Amino acid sequence: MGKMHYKRKLVIVFIIIGIALGLYVYSAFSQKLTKSTDLSDESIGGFKVFDNISSPEFIREYGEPIDQDNNNAYDYYYWKGGLKTASINTDKDKGKIMRLIISSTDDAQFENSLQTSKGIKLGSKKADVLSKYGDHYYKSYEQGADIIGYIDHKRNITLEFWCVPGGRVAEIRLDDADV
Repeated sequence: MGKMHYKRKLVIVFIIIGIALGLYVYSAFSQKLTKSTDLSDESIGGFKVFDNISSPEFIREYGEPIDQDNNNAYDYYYWKGGLKTASINTDKDKGKIMRLIISSTDDAQFENSLQTSKGIKLGSKKADVLSKYGDHYYKSYEQGADIIGYIDHKRNITLEFWCVPGGRVAEIRLDDADV
């Protein structure tokens, strides 16, 4: 009985590991499997991924950052109007924007005038995202958010809409797909 019980437990462990590995592989490749969406005109706050926070245009629009968080790969800056950027922090590409984020705070959940090129902003309905950006999206779930993502394979850019329970957009990310 002991040997049979041990084998049964071993089989269950392998099944659980297999399921977890399958989910990991699926999420890792879901962007690659998603049909491309043209995001060439996509911007947030008038700026695109690969623009530079040191450009005269960016400085004229946003001035100096309000706050900053750093990590090994990127500098995260908080700008007036609720924009957050992640930019390269070293060498010749210093300041190059790799991520633009619009997110809400607990105090003002959907208050932000920034929007995507197709008019999606914080508080927009998930159905509005789908009607404006189409059916070629990947799905993910992270930090309690239902994520709808679009990828432009040619430009290596993603656009993600993080929706909270109730189907409202609470965060928008325009990223270099490698971030």
